[in-house]
Amino acid sequence: MDRTELAWAAGFWDGEGSAYLSGSSDRATKQPQARINQASTAGVPEVLLRFQRALGFGDVQGATLKDGREPLYRWEVSSREDVRRTGVALHAWLGRVKREQFAATLCLAPPSRANDSETARDEWIAWCAGLFDGEGSTYLLKHGSHAGHVVIETAITQSSFDGRPQVLERFRSIVSTGKVYGPYDAEPNWAPVYRWKAHRRREIEQMLALLWPQLGAVKREQALAAMKVVSAQPLLPRGNPAWGNRKLTCVRGHDYEAARVRPFRSRGKNVVPPRASHQCLTCVREAARAKRQRERKNGG
Repeated sequence: MDRTELAWAAGFWDGEGSAYLSGSSDRATKQPQARINQASTAGVPEVLLRFQRALGFGDVQGATLKDGREPLYRWEVSSREDVRRTGVALHAWLGRVKREQFAATLCLAPPSRANDSETARDEWIAWCAGLFDGEGSTYLLKHGSHAGHVVIETAITQSSFDGRPQVLERFRSIVSTGKVYGPYDAEPNWAPVYRWKAHRRREIEQMLALLWPQLGAVKREQALAAMKVVSAQPLLPRGNPAWGNRKLTCVRGHDYEAARVRPFRSRGKNVVPPRASHQCLTCVREAARAKRQRERKNGG
């Protein structure tokens, strides 16, 4: 088995996989099963076939059809031995929740895991790509202050009753960008929702470039489509002109080109300014002239 592909498969399982006990309520024992579901209108999802190739066993089945829903496909194993083999094959990279799920399904003590630092970085990058193939999304949002413009955003969603999901924190640490947000309220009796998100275009491009060699075709196409729209937009001026960015005159109407500006130099308590700023020299001269006139008046 290719360890890099298994690492991708473990990430995909952390996002989409489930191990559980199946059987009618009147049976004394239930049968372990393991499954990944994927919806698709374009035939069998490539990620399910890739997962099957990575492990070398399991059946890809479907499509299951329901009114108002996309056709549903699944990778599945339904014997105790194959469920065990799945957990063993993915164990080195799996997050805590899915490792404990395998142990509970097979009625075993949760297995210990190796130190994450001992796993090669290219394997962790493949794991990130698998998680993104399962739960990630790149999409467009309306710009907050410029009508007709959009911004790009990327996110991975996970639910958890136990605080921030370990897999989201691990993903953020490996790709070195974005932030984990949440919890967000969910439906009654459902676990709260958490999301890893990245907002800045440069950071999103860097993250996608890191995962690109291992990323599936669907998520690549989704990212390329969003990037194409953003890249075609005209550049917007940074900041809000009403707050002073790229203004041609100072607040009193003096032309910056004629008046000249100088870096902020404190003459009082503010030894270090709270932000980089400039002063209009015409305003400085007028303020100094007014101060001298007040002093002369008070002195006289």
